[in-house]
Amino acid sequence: MKIYVQSRGFEQEYDYRWLHVYGDGTTEQEIPPISLEVTNLIDSESNSIVLEKLNREEILLLITGIEPDERVDFLDRQIRISVAWVGLISDEPVLKNLAVRALQAEEQYSLTAEINQAVPLGGKYGFYIDSEKMRQLILAHSSPQLPANKPPNLTKKIGKNSAKLRTQLAEELTECQLPTQPGTLVIVTGIKKRETLENAVIWRSLSRLVEADDWEKISITNLIVRLKLLIKLASYWVESICNLISPHKEN
Repeated sequence: MKIYVQSRGFEQEYDYRWLHVYGDGTTEQEIPPISLEVTNLIDSESNSIVLEKLNREEILLLITGIEPDERVDFLDRQIRISVAWVGLISDEPVLKNLAVRALQAEEQYSLTAEINQAVPLGGKYGFYIDSEKMRQLILAHSSPQLPANKPPNLTKKIGKNSAKLRTQLAEELTECQLPTQPGTLVIVTGIKKRETLENAVIWRSLSRLVEADDWEKISITNLIVRLKLLIKLASYWVESICNLISPHKEN
């Protein structure tokens, strides 16, 4: 499994950067394979959780905005940590175990503490990665704690990023397999508009800007109507531009 960590050091010159840690403990600067869609769908500075099937063979778990206690920079600003795990489809249970912990309030604090211990301050980039502790974190979630025998409910749903819906999503991930199709499957984030998430047609999406206290189905019909309207407006705009730049007809 590939592991990437983003953070920064205490001093000013040690800004945020992604590091790829290899099995032998060596690291190099490398950005994980996060799609542009995911980048546009999350508020990366707040705590966000993403599950994405990159293709038929790989799956990505991204947790951003991890804020360990008393981890601050030279201006006393909070230092955040983000972690991306890229595994094979066979690693789905491990990645879902980690996602479930990140979703549950009582587990999130201990997970944050474990990640903080695995990413100490210091070294060449202002922080470094303890590959052994990262490996232990994965091994701790490798046991088949999640049965996940049920096929997923493929109805796409959206809701508010609340404790209630986070718990329900954790339960669903515990009981069910992920949908098989490649693409972004789960988005849990802070400040993202409902319309933005709906247009992306994510399997499960939660945002603090969504007002629905319960899960709501994403209406594909409404999306089609909206798309047709956008196409119509675009066609009108193109026609107007063409009329402006075309030679005037002589009377």
